[in-house]
Amino acid sequence: MLRSSPNPFASKIPGTIDLEIADPVLMLNEVAKRYETAERVLMEYVDNALDDAEALYRESGNAYPYPIHIDITIDRTNRAVTVLDNCRGMTRETLERVVRNVGESQKRGLSWVNGRFGFGVHAFRAAAESVSFQTKQAVSSHHTLTLQREQHRGIKEAKRLDAPFPTDSGTGCCVTVAGFDRDWFQAVTVDSVKAEIENHFERLLARPDLHITVRAADEAAQLCQPFAYDGIEGTAVQHTLEVVYKETVYPVALVCQIASQPLYRPVSFFARGRRIGQVAEIRSFMRKSVHKTRVWGHPHLVGYIEAGEIVQPIINRDDFVRTYGRTLLYEALLPVEAQLKTLLAAVNEQRRDSTLAQYEQTVQQALKAAASGALRFDVAFGEEKEGTQHVWWENGRLTINTNHPDFQARLRTSRQGHLRPSDRMNAYLAGIVAVYATADLADVEQRAAKQIELMLSLESQLRTLQK
Repeated sequence: MLRSSPNPFASKIPGTIDLEIADPVLMLNEVAKRYETAERVLMEYVDNALDDAEALYRESGNAYPYPIHIDITIDRTNRAVTVLDNCRGMTRETLERVVRNVGESQKRGLSWVNGRFGFGVHAFRAAAESVSFQTKQAVSSHHTLTLQREQHRGIKEAKRLDAPFPTDSGTGCCVTVAGFDRDWFQAVTVDSVKAEIENHFERLLARPDLHITVRAADEAAQLCQPFAYDGIEGTAVQHTLEVVYKETVYPVALVCQIASQPLYRPVSFFARGRRIGQVAEIRSFMRKSVHKTRVWGHPHLVGYIEAGEIVQPIINRDDFVRTYGRTLLYEALLPVEAQLKTLLAAVNEQRRDSTLAQYEQTVQQALKAAASGALRFDVAFGEEKEGTQHVWWENGRLTINTNHPDFQARLRTSRQGHLRPSDRMNAYLAGIVAVYATADLADVEQRAAKQIELMLSLESQLRTLQK
């Protein structure tokens, strides 16, 4: 049965009451609902394998003592996924304890591992009927144990298996999440799981001798790859921040690149090699940030922030626990944020010029369509420093002054420098172009009628082209 771990202070004391969980299954199932995708559920079991691999890594002087393999297999027929690793594995006692003692984690207090709550083993409850464990440690036998989603009492003890453990090391864990709900499993593919691993464990994948593969049953395995920041053309911004908390210095690595082309891969927070989330989506940091998505959501800015051990993730690992260490981390990032804002300003100016050029082409296309191809002139955008002229005419070209206060008052751009067309700007441009396009008509009524017709047509064409 599920129960709390023994507590030497839990004996009955007169005048006191003890906390009890009336329905542990209901509580665990509600906690599991924090997971939003099947891929995110599976990451808990991959994460457990990586935690075990981390122990080997640390014990061997920050190098894996042998090639670590974590293999994920998707069985679409049975709506099941298996995660197999060749790490240290568990003893029978440890296997039964992690299932039985909810909320207890032997990882608690170990700063270099990510799991601290003991709930990860129950993540399957969000999406599937059962989870099965096979495990073998070097000094213990091969055992298996299965846990059902609605099971509270009568969980069968770990059973010994005589078959050798199916890894090259002869040790490790094999976790099978089975009976996925159809709505959760229909979007699960090799590509979706591989992408989640490459995002979630990006930093760990860069280590030598760590191999994580994903495959469908009876198909070739695909190797997960780290993102290649070194291959990006642009300006590098790298800092190792030293944040002092409780008389301890915590290093925080910031590796960013202002790419020459938009990559739409926002900077993410990582903790101990695991992705917490995009910086622009971490609400606790956004409340502290000055420039917010203008910097952290910019399509030209890529990279990562490895927060290390000064912060701890919340239970579903998409934000950080509120501590003074978190406050110090965020404050240390603000000067770097200001530096990035300055560097991105030049990119925004280039993007503005580029989008204005595209807008110029749009106006020309709209004029051609509205005038049925009979054009007397071209339309262009330009700048007149004094900003006193709305337009100027030269050699069959009508140039609209983008520096004029009337143009600037109607100009709308996104925080990342994208031009945002508006009905107000369209009306302004259509009015100017219509006046000059009909200037050769001598009859006042005819000219006015033609101006109105052309102006309305231009506005309509601009809205259509912008969509």
